[in-house]
Amino acid sequence: MTILLGFSMRLLWILLVPSIPISDFGLMYEYAKEIQQGNFTGFHNYAYFARFAHDTITVLYFSIFYNLKSNPLIIIKFMNVLFSTLAVYYMYKIVEQIYDVSLGLLAAFLLAIFPPFIMYNSQTMSENVAITFYLISVYYFMLVINKKQKFHGDELRNLCICGLALSMANMFRMVGLVFLIAYIMYLILFREIKRLYFLMPFMLLTYFIPIYLISSLLIYNGITETHLWHSKEPIWTSVLKGTNFESNGHWNVEDAKLPEIYNHDPDKITQASKQIIKERLLNASPQKISTFYLYKFGSEWADPDMSAYEWAIKNIPESSPTANLIRKLKSEILIVTTLFYLFLLYFSIKSLLRNRDRPEEISFFLILFCGFVILLLITEAQARYAFVISWIFIILAIGGLKGRHVTDFKIQRSRSIKYSNILRFLLSNGLS
Repeated sequence: MTILLGFSMRLLWILLVPSIPISDFGLMYEYAKEIQQGNFTGFHNYAYFARFAHDTITVLYFSIFYNLKSNPLIIIKFMNVLFSTLAVYYMYKIVEQIYDVSLGLLAAFLLAIFPPFIMYNSQTMSENVAITFYLISVYYFMLVINKKQKFHGDELRNLCICGLALSMANMFRMVGLVFLIAYIMYLILFREIKRLYFLMPFMLLTYFIPIYLISSLLIYNGITETHLWHSKEPIWTSVLKGTNFESNGHWNVEDAKLPEIYNHDPDKITQASKQIIKERLLNASPQKISTFYLYKFGSEWADPDMSAYEWAIKNIPESSPTANLIRKLKSEILIVTTLFYLFLLYFSIKSLLRNRDRPEEISFFLILFCGFVILLLITEAQARYAFVISWIFIILAIGGLKGRHVTDFKIQRSRSIKYSNILRFLLSNGLS
């Protein structure tokens, strides 16, 4: 029932809201048509997708659908719905592993109605695919660290699937290294070192080999010129934007022009970026730096919808009656989204205060979240960058919802669910 609810809400959204691919989303969608026609120049020299090679797989993925239709936007959006619905299922599986079936279904319900995970389905962003694979990877990691597991064969199989899913997710949205580091740190801190030596090679191989093989095949066939993880525009340009005090660490014209000034020479861009970053930080007072990073942290995590509404509605023609209705309801939509997000944050904090009965596995999600906090403080800030990990607040909030009223949350043996029971359960925990 929860899966059907999640699917229906997402499908209804993409049918009612005719979002137009814009910005880099639009570039990926439009260039995918060129790929289908055999034109790979966008991946060569200093074209956009050579400068940002991490978008390559998403563009190739979109190009597949041009074989089915000259304008396959609705097909891509429908695939987003399928991937997002599958994410709801794996949210259930993850929380079931940590807690139980009842709380697993509750977590699935919360993700099914989480507004950003509905609204972003109508935009051509890689996270719609990547998040599902990240959740699959996390689920199989939960199986690996589950103390009930007895057979090394099962453990190795799950670890390999964990690595493969992580590799797939990373090819769509390249933040997989943060997950990998979190996996390793958790195993170091909470598992025996001897087991680490036994387990990690399998995860590392299944993570790195697929990326390397696919990247090498693309280069060998002349599709790309560099590896997927080695864009011709250095990562330092993102760090440069992330240290711009005037733009509060967000995208800005001044820093964006730097690659053009140095004719896209990676070495010169890197050197110049490092010098500017050094001057900015050395010439600023400690108070200015601390204020800057506190504001940057807040701007990254305080947006309830991760800018999903703007990305979904922007540039839709006025002739669309449903889009105009959504525009008129903007305040109501954002109020509901804000209340939902505050609800998750409140119970996440409540969960963190429960040190005595908090499952050990929650420590992994805290490590993972801290990894993303550090990454997004260092690099360019955009509210949508938090979307890829925003589902973590549901898992944390479940720990806060788990309490003396949990027995009131009735789940039948058939695992069907009554939403009136969920509402009573949420309200009773919130008011307790």
